[in-house]
Amino acid sequence: MILTITLNPSMDYNYLVSSLNLDQVNRVENPHTSIGGKGINAGRVIAQSGEGVILTGILGGPVGKMILDTLIAEDRYQLEFLPVEGNSRNAITIMHDGNTHTELVEKGLYLSKENEQLFFQHIANLLQKYAIDVICISGSVNSDDPNFHFHLLQFIRSIVGEKFPILMDISGEQLENVLAQPAVRPSFIKPNTAELEELIGKEIRSNEELITILHQPIFDAIDTIMISQGGDGALVKHGSQIYDVQIPKVEIVNTTGCGDSTVGGMAFAISQGYSIENAIKYAMACGISNSLFETNGTIDKVQTAKFIGDIQIMEVKELSINN
Repeated sequence: MILTITLNPSMDYNYLVSSLNLDQVNRVENPHTSIGGKGINAGRVIAQSGEGVILTGILGGPVGKMILDTLIAEDRYQLEFLPVEGNSRNAITIMHDGNTHTELVEKGLYLSKENEQLFFQHIANLLQKYAIDVICISGSVNSDDPNFHFHLLQFIRSIVGEKFPILMDISGEQLENVLAQPAVRPSFIKPNTAELEELIGKEIRSNEELITILHQPIFDAIDTIMISQGGDGALVKHGSQIYDVQIPKVEIVNTTGCGDSTVGGMAFAISQGYSIENAIKYAMACGISNSLFETNGTIDKVQTAKFIGDIQIMEVKELSINN
């Protein structure tokens, strides 16, 4: 069974209009609504892949109740969210003027020190209650603590040990602070190229340069690092091996949730004991399949099987790298 942790779920509203006129009333059709949250999207893919999944995080207020009721209606998961005071967030995306996306995203529930301790105990109880073999920690947190995700990782590691598979799909300062702590490591991270550039503070101009960066000490002892490159596939470092992953071209409907679906696919593959090559293929195939659906965290197993056959993985053995 797999546990996904989403500390900032949202109720997502997507509006499609031909143009957005400021300082005017914009009359639009009813929005497409869905539940947002990186760990929730990953959990959907895990459930659709055929593995049991527990969704946890924090929820509060009327929006939190709406999120929970919607997830209950999906009837796919074991739901173990911790209720806290306050109101969970809304996120509004307006797609307008061609391919322009304007987003209004609330900060979400504030995680106080008191609620942080309650949540850590909640996680400890779940690890005792369920036979969990993989954990995904995904997305942002509304906390004053820039080291929150490090503390969460450290706490979980103190219970499950160093070798237990823990996937972290986080970014920015939280990821930077996790990577700054060599004593406690996630098993898997998946920054995209832009997030990695933000992390190291410079533009990456080639795969050769990227490979050099992945050999820096901040990435030591992380089992698998996947650098997603959109339609160009991914570069993956697993142990001392580097893989260049090429994916088929598809007519994309929706890019939101593709990375989350990839993480969900990787968590499923790890839980099933796949080889690293097959795990990469399954994870990437889930991301591609999600791109063909309007609803985030959605895959088609027939499509996924086809994409697995179309994905090409080449181990990069030697490179002439100019530092």
